[in-house]
Amino acid sequence: MRTRRGTTKRRLRIATYNVLIGGRRREALVRDVLLRIDADVVSLQEVCDLPTLRQLGEALGMRVLIGEPSEPESVMRTAILTRLPVRSWRNERHRGRMLRSNLHCEVETGAAEVPVLAVHAVHFAARFGERANGEARRIRELTALMEDIERRPPMPHLIAGDFNALSPGDNLEATAFFKLYNRLRRAGLVVEGPNGYLVRRPRDGGNDAEVDAAWRAFGIDPRLDMGIPSLPKVVSRVTRGMPAHTSLDRFLGRFLERWTMQRLAELGYVDVFRKIHPRARGYTCATWLPAARVDYVFASPEVADHAVDSAVVGSRPWPDPDAWSASDHFPLVADFAYGSCGSRHAVNGCSTRWCSAPASSTR
Repeated sequence: MRTRRGTTKRRLRIATYNVLIGGRRREALVRDVLLRIDADVVSLQEVCDLPTLRQLGEALGMRVLIGEPSEPESVMRTAILTRLPVRSWRNERHRGRMLRSNLHCEVETGAAEVPVLAVHAVHFAARFGERANGEARRIRELTALMEDIERRPPMPHLIAGDFNALSPGDNLEATAFFKLYNRLRRAGLVVEGPNGYLVRRPRDGGNDAEVDAAWRAFGIDPRLDMGIPSLPKVVSRVTRGMPAHTSLDRFLGRFLERWTMQRLAELGYVDVFRKIHPRARGYTCATWLPAARVDYVFASPEVADHAVDSAVVGSRPWPDPDAWSASDHFPLVADFAYGSCGSRHAVNGCSTRWCSAPASSTR
């Protein structure tokens, strides 16, 4: 992309991706989706198997940073993959305040305007059955994150991840989801569990082919059945026979609190996707029934000024053959454009694909 003065601008690409319980049985699909995205920095959520994660990093040619969860009962980690030089990194754990953690790093971009960029990878708790549809818990997590950021010297930064929260003005396709959920229950794919919740049909080893065929009949890849949420039985009773309609979705949406996204806006953070696409739905979940936008890249104002594009990978603007089966979330990408590298990078070489300086031979 050429500027008026004839200098070349290059793009920095950030991606966030919830891979659903480590991408189990879908590792090759996740790898191929990320290869095609070709991001400079990736925020991953629901990382489970560390050897598999390291293999993914090797396949992508990226350094792997691992964020162990705050709570010991959580088996899912966050991770950052990056091809940019890492100046420093740290995993902030907040026992009793965050279910996962605030994994963050400082990367050298090679850009004159923002030579060093901090990236925070987060995965806020779902817990929709808790107070204010889980927003009370997510506000505690956000507060812990903000305290971490405020303790450090001011720096341009991004917050990328699965927030499990809705933004003001965004819709939730609730009625279509409840209609499908009740159909799954009638088909025996969602059953009553021992704790009073509805859960996905268990597998006993001998019925796998039958269960897989039943999931496929609903257009759901059977490898994604782990993403079917457990809900109280009363939800099915209340929503039984509910029509799928946008006006009813808007009515139900009034009862959902949106404190987390409101607080981020009040703090001056910019929702990059919404900045680029003021009216697009941008649904990131679930791939088998796109119904909500819960994955975000937020930028501090000085970074947001350089945002030039954002897209949901697997949507119509950015089709991908594997995104529908690789996870129950679509990846989200945000692109930023900067000027040429500073003199230090022009001398020493820059390892980024978006830098116009010659690559170092020691890469």
